[in-house]
Amino acid sequence: GSRTDIIRQIRDLAAGSKTKKVTLIAHSNGGLAAQEIINELKKSGEEKLVDRIILVAVPQIGTPKAAAALLHGDEINLLHGILLDKRTAREFAENMISAYNLLPSKKYFDFVESPVIEFEEDVGDIYDFRSLYGEDIDNWDEFRSFLRGDNGARSDPQRGDIDSPNVLSENFLSRAEETHDNLDNWRTPDGIEVIQIAGWGLDTIRGISYDDCDFFLCPDNLSNLDRKLLFTEDGDETVVIPSAVAMGDEDSYYVDMKIYNSWGRFKINRNHSSILEIDSLREFIKNIIQGDKTLTEYITREKPEVKKEDKRLRFRVYSPVKIDIFDENGNHTGIIENANPGSDLRYYEEQIPNSYYIEFGEKKYAGMDGAFDADIILTGEDLGIFTFEVDEVFGTGETKTAKFSNIPTNPRMKAVLEITDNVGELKLDVDGDGEQDFAVKPGEGVNKITSLEILEKTIESLDIHETVKVRLMKKIRNAAKQLEKGHSLPADAMLSNVIHEIKTFSRENTNEKFKIPADEAEKLIKTIQIIMNMD
Repeated sequence: GSRTDIIRQIRDLAAGSKTKKVTLIAHSNGGLAAQEIINELKKSGEEKLVDRIILVAVPQIGTPKAAAALLHGDEINLLHGILLDKRTAREFAENMISAYNLLPSKKYFDFVESPVIEFEEDVGDIYDFRSLYGEDIDNWDEFRSFLRGDNGARSDPQRGDIDSPNVLSENFLSRAEETHDNLDNWRTPDGIEVIQIAGWGLDTIRGISYDDCDFFLCPDNLSNLDRKLLFTEDGDETVVIPSAVAMGDEDSYYVDMKIYNSWGRFKINRNHSSILEIDSLREFIKNIIQGDKTLTEYITREKPEVKKEDKRLRFRVYSPVKIDIFDENGNHTGIIENANPGSDLRYYEEQIPNSYYIEFGEKKYAGMDGAFDADIILTGEDLGIFTFEVDEVFGTGETKTAKFSNIPTNPRMKAVLEITDNVGELKLDVDGDGEQDFAVKPGEGVNKITSLEILEKTIESLDIHETVKVRLMKKIRNAAKQLEKGHSLPADAMLSNVIHEIKTFSRENTNEKFKIPADEAEKLIKTIQIIMNMD
């Protein structure tokens, strides 16, 4: 209900209580509301009605995940397991003052060392952010400027352009700034105890890294700005630890969600949204209310630390490819079918212990505990080229990245990566016949010759006339042979001829029998151009 309704309930509950006081339990954004309610009670001299506030996973000084939502429409889910269309999501967020209130505040930059925004060196080919902010944004003034379109230098992007960083409302941003100025300096009134409880051990967004578009012939404009999520384990998948325990002089406790989830309970991972579903946490809160702070299972006074033997796996795949993860027990993490095919909503599940699935721009992200064996299944969704990256993040702080790059794909392609103690080979079934066609070793991209061989198989799988297929495949095969002999110029000339042939067979006046659909032709040409530009 409204703040007035809540205050009325506090009065009623206190009147019926033995102590004439109540305890407030606030989760997530509710913690910010609880602080404002205490401020209202102070105005009327009624703060003594509250004896204790228990803040559970509260983003007291904001969270970088909110920046992803407001800037690009990423990571906004009305319900866990449902993905919103990003254009709708960004509009939804930028018209909600509550979303602005979750942005990292001034105090955030005093507490958290890692930058909220980072800029790769090549980003200057699109927009010279580094001349404005340096390598990263690590203070409030720069962050506010960026959110406001470099203080007006950048215009508000078109509705469909979710890759260009949004330009946020000055009115809402100022209101959120005022709210946080009050809350960041909030002090607990005498006689009220504050308990802070933070979730730990889940990959949590700590920032966004911007880069230029790596694809050949990619236009150098903001709508082709590339972005990547940056993660930390110091959080509950939404709120980073420093924000959840920002009142450092108060009682703080930590929920080891990583250990809790590792038991694989009911194929459900508890995260920020469901932290209060952890039985031992509910028991602990109940005990606190009764004046007993005895720790229950998975609850600690000191923040848990990553062990040296720990390992996390983080996956990134660039469209147009779908990613699914299956563990040794058949648990699945990834997109699932919507029972209503006419719906715009897309569903996902995260059954594997400590796993997650995120879509961020043109990339799909997934992650899991490295203690488990798994099969990663990549399924082609369209014609194009994909790159797949696997990070092994060790408890020692070391990160090893295996990159499988520049691989042509099509809607029939399936690729399997087996992960045991190490990252295995990526096994490609290009035409979806159940037989392995290629194997790519970890840490390697396919070379130009192999890309052409995969492209040849891809064209063979297309639903176009056999005569056209054979003609194109023969030319591609001959180009590969020239490359094998070290003759790159003749090979490129042959590939240019293939592009010309595809354009010819896609023209409007082409006999329908031999015609290549225009959208397929465009994607094939782009794929060939990328291959031609490979080293």
